Amino acid sequence: MQLQSVLFSLFLATAVVAKGDGNKTLSTAGECKEMKSLNKLVELASNTTKLDKVTKNNATKIAEIQAKASDASTQLDTLQSNSTLMSACAVIDAEAAEEDQCQETFCKFMDGLQKFVDVANNQTKLDKLTDGNTTKEADIKAKAATAQTKLTAMQSNSTLVSACDALKTSKDGTSTSASSAASTTTAAAKSAAMILKGASAGGAVLSTLIAVSIGMFML
Repeated sequence: MQLQSVLFSLFLATAVVAKGDGNKTLSTAGECKEMKSLNKLVELASNTTKLDKVTKNNATKIAEIQAKASDASTQLDTLQSNSTLMSACAVIDAEAAEEDQCQETFCKFMDGLQKFVDVANNQTKLDKLTDGNTTKEADIKAKAATAQTKLTAMQSNSTLVSACDALKTSKDGTSTSASSAASTTTAAAKSAAMILKGASAGGAVLSTLIAVSIGMFML
């Protein structure tokens, strides 16, 4: 019951934010965000199942949301008729998607390094991988030492580590704070994008290490 109350309050707040201040000029990014909020409100109002759940079948609340959604739909049509704005929003959405992808890639990157280091520190797996070849073993351990240095540096970025943990939690299906996760993820995505875009030859070497580590686990 408490969750439903929170959801209802959230959607009413979304409606207020989406409606905006008529005397205030929004930035392009602000208008793109506004369109998303308006669209969510319209979708909620048109989804009877969700609407009933959010309002606990309260006819008064349902009517209020539907009325706000009607206004939102009109605003949405006006915004979407602006081809320049729509093009700008498409670019902004693409950049956001790229940052999200960078974050996920970064998290996989760290996982790959960790697996590689773990294998190098596991004598049983190392022996199996190298067939007892001490030269290969020494080479892998040397590469693992480099990987560990890189991994330690990456793990020192608490924002990115927290975001990766949140990403894993989300995929596992366990709950997390939506607001804190969103803010952390946004900051982490930007940091990850900067790190990955700035990677040079060293990044290529680490990518190879990840590929090797994956291969090890397939043996």
